[in-house]
Amino acid sequence: MFNKAKSICRKHYEDALSKYGDTPQGVNWSSAESQFLRFQILSEVDDLNGKRIHDVGCGLAHFSDFLARRGTNCEYVGSDISLLMIEKAKRRLPHAQLHVADILDDATQEWMSADYLFASGVFYVRGINPHTTWRQFVEEMLIRMFSLAKKGIAFNMLTTHVDYEESNLFYLSPAKALDWCITNLGRHLVLRHDYPLWEYTMYVYKQPNRS
Repeated sequence: MFNKAKSICRKHYEDALSKYGDTPQGVNWSSAESQFLRFQILSEVDDLNGKRIHDVGCGLAHFSDFLARRGTNCEYVGSDISLLMIEKAKRRLPHAQLHVADILDDATQEWMSADYLFASGVFYVRGINPHTTWRQFVEEMLIRMFSLAKKGIAFNMLTTHVDYEESNLFYLSPAKALDWCITNLGRHLVLRHDYPLWEYTMYVYKQPNRS
């Protein structure tokens, strides 16, 4: 499903990796500071200590580094459709649980399930894919992530409240995303549009979050 769309996306990120190596720029972020801020916002979905998390489209697994530096005691699992990304990440993190996998198409395996599933930047670059095709891909991914989560999911998206839009990126109105998530996933959610990047983050929970 969506093989052409995912292939275009994979090439974009692998080109960045070839050019910049194991750096934030190697996974298409402009700086370590912006990458750190995204991780900080995503990690505030809950107290992740003692939780099992699955970082979907983990790239170079920098989220694992962030959590370790913060002293978060959680079980980290990462997956990515790019063999090159996972191989590179394993050189830095040889003992990490990292998988070359496509959660949308691959048969469900036990390791895919977690308390929380995360997607950071996974939906940003649509390349030459039509907007409608990429939006369908995003929606299918969110449904799949939510089905694998015991407690919930956290993901980020480029906002439509911007000065300009780049033709190869995917923007989605926060209002439309909110409405879609309530209709298709559930009403227990949080929309974060309160940090200084041109994006937003959503937390969607299986049950009301009281932690």
